[in-house]
Amino acid sequence: MSYTNLIKNTLDILDLNITFTENSLEKERIKGRICQVFSGTLDYLAHSCLHCGEKEKGKIIRWGYTTCLILMNDVSEYQTYLRLKKRRFFCYSCERTFVAETSLIQKGCSISKKVKLSIADRLRKVTSMSEIARQKKVSVSSVYRVLKQFYEPKKINRLTLPEVLCFDEFKSVKQVAASMSFIMMDGQTKQLIDVIENRQLSFLQRYFSRFSLSVRERVKYIVCDMYAPYFSLVKKLFPMAQIILDRFHIVQHIGRTFLKHRIQRMNLFLQKGTVEAKKYRHLKKCWKLLQKNQSKLDFEKRQWRPSFRTYLTETELVDRLLAYDEELKSGYTCYQNVLYAVQTRDYTRFHSLLEQDCSGLPVYYQTVFSTFKKVQNEIKHALELSYSNGPLECLNNHIKVLKRNAYGFRNFYNFKLRIALCFGNVLFQPNRKT
Repeated sequence: MSYTNLIKNTLDILDLNITFTENSLEKERIKGRICQVFSGTLDYLAHSCLHCGEKEKGKIIRWGYTTCLILMNDVSEYQTYLRLKKRRFFCYSCERTFVAETSLIQKGCSISKKVKLSIADRLRKVTSMSEIARQKKVSVSSVYRVLKQFYEPKKINRLTLPEVLCFDEFKSVKQVAASMSFIMMDGQTKQLIDVIENRQLSFLQRYFSRFSLSVRERVKYIVCDMYAPYFSLVKKLFPMAQIILDRFHIVQHIGRTFLKHRIQRMNLFLQKGTVEAKKYRHLKKCWKLLQKNQSKLDFEKRQWRPSFRTYLTETELVDRLLAYDEELKSGYTCYQNVLYAVQTRDYTRFHSLLEQDCSGLPVYYQTVFSTFKKVQNEIKHALELSYSNGPLECLNNHIKVLKRNAYGFRNFYNFKLRIALCFGNVLFQPNRKT
């Protein structure tokens, strides 16, 4: 195998006009780093002028060389460059010079296309832009340029909407006017549809007004949380859609209420003095077991509990904690009944719980039940239908990981681009121009 073919295979070069000699590899210090530098030559016969298009034989002559340094993909963990000596030409017709072109790089660029392709592939993973720039030995700005060069927004089809829409919000960037941004998913295919910078009602109304009424009427169900503007939006722009309240938020609502109740009763033991301080410590240390679904408590395996100086199962431990306070025990029973009704999808049981007398519990229990009564139809749909915001909440967790790995984003467009690039295939498509 010739030296030219060997080096071309090593550097993955396909241009037939580039050649190498025997001693074409050297190690040099570039920007304080020891790098491998391959020296090659690009030469061919020019049949036409790039400026005036002259094709007459003898009008274009060779006019020396010009040298450029091209960044390549790493070889053996060494930062690798190609010092390419490119042929220059002179045209007698227009009296201008031009340089031989190669498919290895774009005109006026010093980063090879292979490096850009590698960057574009890494952008699909949950990795920060600065980390990609460090791995490929380029600037962060170059990574952003590759992002916008290889991927472009796909226009949302305004002629169709899925039958089931999932609405949610997440914290995006400081650049947006609102505190939270809006995200939308197809409830049936679990595919990301769009990410909108603002979740305020006026902004969402302008966004969905772009869809015709006939398109919006095809939407049958919308899954969302208890954010009031979503209810107003659905009532105004989606006349045929029914709201499904996300089951996670039902459980979260009652769970936070019981958590608040436990803290209130726990602090009373601390105020009574050192005699009851032990109960305070027990309730504080074992709070996770009290929040846990009762059906998931372990009732068989006993473990040593240092605070109680005996072996107890999880159910026995919870029973001892609830024996400290009758009011807390009543709140726990109410909390677990709601959990069981949601878990079994039993709306009749859930409705009967709302009608029970809660006068013996703190006032915030009554507030929660009053809220549930206002959205009974939405809760009924949540318990009778299988749709939920679970996949969308999962996506939001991935978005938080992406944002944390990147130490935050400043530009919403770039953030939106990375979200769809890493987690969705509907919103974006490869840029055909590259």
